[in-house]
Amino acid sequence: MSSAAVADVAGEQTVYFGGGKTLYALRARDGKLRWKHELGRPGDGNDPTEIESSPVVVAGMVIVGWDVHNSPTGEPAGVLALDAASGARRWVFDPEEGKPNGCGDVWSSPAVDTRAGLVFAATANCPTSPKGWRRYTEAIIALDLRTGKPKWVYQPHQPNNNDLDFAGAPNLFTGSDGTPLVGLGNKDGVYYAVSRATGALVWKRKVAEPGLARPGGNYSTGGFIGPTAQGNGVVVGGTAIGGAPFLHALDATSGTIDWQQPAAAATYGGAAIANGVVFIGATDFTFRALDLETGKVLWSQEMKGAVSGGSAIVDDDVVTVAGIREPGLDQTSKTSGVYLFSLRGRAVTTTTAAEPAPEPEPTGSTVPPGPQKCVDTACSVPFDLIQPPAGLTPSMTLLVTRDPWRVEVHAQGLGAPAAWLRPGSQAATEGARAFAVFLSERDDNPTGGLLCVLDGNLSCTSSAIPRRGATYSRITVLAVNDTSRLPSITEGVNRLVVTQAFNPPLRPR
Repeated sequence: MSSAAVADVAGEQTVYFGGGKTLYALRARDGKLRWKHELGRPGDGNDPTEIESSPVVVAGMVIVGWDVHNSPTGEPAGVLALDAASGARRWVFDPEEGKPNGCGDVWSSPAVDTRAGLVFAATANCPTSPKGWRRYTEAIIALDLRTGKPKWVYQPHQPNNNDLDFAGAPNLFTGSDGTPLVGLGNKDGVYYAVSRATGALVWKRKVAEPGLARPGGNYSTGGFIGPTAQGNGVVVGGTAIGGAPFLHALDATSGTIDWQQPAAAATYGGAAIANGVVFIGATDFTFRALDLETGKVLWSQEMKGAVSGGSAIVDDDVVTVAGIREPGLDQTSKTSGVYLFSLRGRAVTTTTAAEPAPEPEPTGSTVPPGPQKCVDTACSVPFDLIQPPAGLTPSMTLLVTRDPWRVEVHAQGLGAPAAWLRPGSQAATEGARAFAVFLSERDDNPTGGLLCVLDGNLSCTSSAIPRRGATYSRITVLAVNDTSRLPSITEGVNRLVVTQAFNPPLRPR
C-alpha cells in the first residue's frame, strides 16, 4: 500500500491511496468509498501491476505512477491522471509507447510545477535492453499537466543491463541564476539537476557507487533509491550499498557537496526537512534528526527494524515507520510499526507485543522434509550483503548438523576484524578484536547468543544452544570486542561480516 494524499474536492476532504493495483478515493470523515480505479487485468492474481508511489492531487486531478516489476510479458506501466472528483481518466502516459517489455516502471511519485503546467516523472531500468530500450527508459520526463503529453526527456544512460533506476521523487528548486530546475538521484550514485523548461543538464554530482552485483547483471543495490528532500537551497538524501558515507547534502544551485555524514548508515528511506532539520532513517535500525546546515546529528533513536520509508511532519510531530521482514524467510515481522516523535507530551515505551513463548517441542522427526542449504552438507556463504574491505576476497563454508546439533565454520581471507566495522559508526570508534559466530532467532527483534569465536585459522566448531526450545533463523559472523553477548540490532548491523538465513528456521536438539 502506498502513502495517502488528502485534498479538498468539491468542499469535502478526500483521501487518495494505492493498494495493490487499485487507486482508491475515500471520504475522509467516515471512510466511505467515493470511487476506485483498477489498473492492469481485473481479477488476475498473476498480474504484476502495482501502485507503489503516493498520488499527487493537483488541478482537479489525482496523478500517480505505477509499475509492473520489470515484467517482460506485455503489461504496461507509466503515469495516470484521474479526475479527483469522479475517478474518470483524464490522461495516461506510456513510457514504452505501446510496446511493453518491462522497461516503463514508475516507482515513485511525480512532482508538479503548476505555474509552468508541467508534471515531472522518472522511469526505471530495462531488463530487456537493448531490445526493449526506449527513449523514455531510465529517464526524467516532463509531461504537460493538462494532456499528459511529453514535453522533453533527459536520459543520461545508453542502453544497459545494470539496473540504474530513477527510483525517487523529483525535487523542484532554482539554480544559481534563478533558473527553475528539477533534480533527481539515480542508482548510479549521481544526482542530476536539469532545466525544467528544456530538460538540459545544468549540473550533476556523483556521491556514491551504484552497488552492482555484477556489471550487466540487472541488479544494483546502491546509489540513490529513497527520495531526496530539498530545503533552504540544500538537497539532502541517502544512498544505499555502494560505499560510505551514505548521507549527502548538495548545494542546490551548483551541486557542490555541502557535507556528508559518516554516522548515518546506508538507506533506502526518504529524507524529510522541516525548520532546518533533516529527518531520515537507515538500515542500521536507527532514525536520526540532523542539522540541515552542518549535518550534525541532533538526536537519534534505535528502532525495531530498518527504517526504509519516509516521514510525515505535522506541527511539532514527526511520524515514521520501521520494520523488517525476514529476508528469504516465510516469517512475518512481529515488531514492524509506526513511530511518533513529538516536542510535546511524554515519552512512552514501545507498544510492540512481548516476545512470544518458545514453540512447543515437536513430536516425531525433527528433520524437515527436503534438503536445506548448509544443513547436513557444507555450503559456501556469499559475501553479498556487506561489501568486503578493499583488497580482501573472503570466503566461508558453513556446515550445520541437526542430530546431534553442531555448527562448523571455516573462513579465509577475512583480514583484520576492525576493517569490517562501518566507517563513522560507534562500532568503528570502539574497534574489534575477534570474529565471532552468533545464532539469532528473528531478524526484527533478535535474541540468541554466541556459538564460537574464529581461531587463528579462522575456524570454529560449536554445539551451543542459546535457548532450548527456540527456533533460529540466522547464523551470523560479526567483528566484535565483547564475545559474551549478542550485540544490539544497531551495533550488530555496524559489525556485520557475513550472514546466512535458514528457511525453515533451525531447531537445535
